[in-house]
Order: sequence, then structure tokens, then C-alpha cells
Amino acid sequence: MKCATVHWSTTCDGCGAATRCSGTQAVVDDRLRWDEEHQCSRCGETTLVCDGTLPEPLRGRMLAEHGVFRLSVPDRPVRSLPALRVLRSHGGRTLAEARAALELILDGGHLGTGPEIELLASELRAAGIAAVTVRS
Repeated sequence: MKCATVHWSTTCDGCGAATRCSGTQAVVDDRLRWDEEHQCSRCGETTLVCDGTLPEPLRGRMLAEHGVFRLSVPDRPVRSLPALRVLRSHGGRTLAEARAALELILDGGHLGTGPEIELLASELRAAGIAAVTVRS
């Protein structure tokens, strides 16, 4: 899953009416993006938030609506260095954190939204590691 969208409503800052909101998390140009659109049903005021960070409450909603995904590496890599390089660059991990993340992945415990997991799987595949995104 390279993109997922959630919808919610809030109150317009300008007129107080109901505002329809949508947000999309997507893998674009080999990186994760979060974009939002808010549109008031009364005054028509529209707000766009482009390339932001997925807020944690909406991440929970994304997981609830679209499901939890996990990263699967069917065959344990003979050499872990390529995977560790990817994991260090993905999220700015230390070497110890990258090793812990690799063990979590190999044990099937690395979970996230579809786009989050697909981006990491894609980076691992580019490094020669067979990685797939699996819906949990």
C-alpha cells in the first residue's frame, strides 16, 4: 500500500461551522509524505497542509481504518550490513537501534501503516534484501 487516506471533521476557525477534513499518507519520490485538506461547509474556507508529519491521533485512525501492516523478510539475510545501512539511514537510528530494528523485523514484529512499511520494504529491496509488506 503506497497511499492511504482518512477523513474526519472539525470546526471552522473562521465561522464555527463543520469542516470536512481529509489526510493522505503516501510514498512519493522514495519518501513518506502527509498532506491534509480542510474545507468549511459554510464559508468555503480551505486549508491545505502539504508534506507535513502524520499526527499521532490520525496515525491511530489510519491503522484502525486501513489495518496494521508488518514488514516481512522471508529469508534471513546472509549479510546484515546492507540492512543495517538502510535502517540507520531510515529514521536516523544509531547502530544499536538499527540492530534492534533488524531483529524486530526478522521476528515479524515491525508494524506500521501501509505506506510506512512499504517505504522501508522498498529501501530494503533496493539494498538487495527480499522484503515485503504484509497486512497483519
